Amino acid sequence: MNKQEIYAYLKSNHVWHEITEHKAVCHMAELSQIDIPYPGADAKNLFVRDDKKQNYYLITVKGDKRVDLKEFRHRNNIRPLSFASENDLMDIMGLKAGSLTPLGILNDNEIKFRKFS
Repeated sequence: MNKQEIYAYLKSNHVWHEITEHKAVCHMAELSQIDIPYPGADAKNLFVRDDKKQNYYLITVKGDKRVDLKEFRHRNNIRPLSFASENDLMDIMGLKAGSLTPLGILNDNEIKFRKFS
């Protein structure tokens, strides 16, 4: 889905949202250079995969939190994890590095993401 299709999807599903356009951000330190409306509500998104490249995960946490991939792995009883490549990000979600958003999952036509409740 492109940006306009995502906006239409949110609207048709009655999802309240605000839009803040900004440059791509690869590290949280870069975000401090951008004027965002709710700096206390920032989040970071990590795109990871298992060691067999069979399952992909999007981990979203508060911007100041660290993610322990080993703990995540053990807690969810999954294979060893590492960061997915920029090529995987483009192939699966249609996004460039620094532009990762949970809404990118809407582009996962092959259903490579695993969901945890």
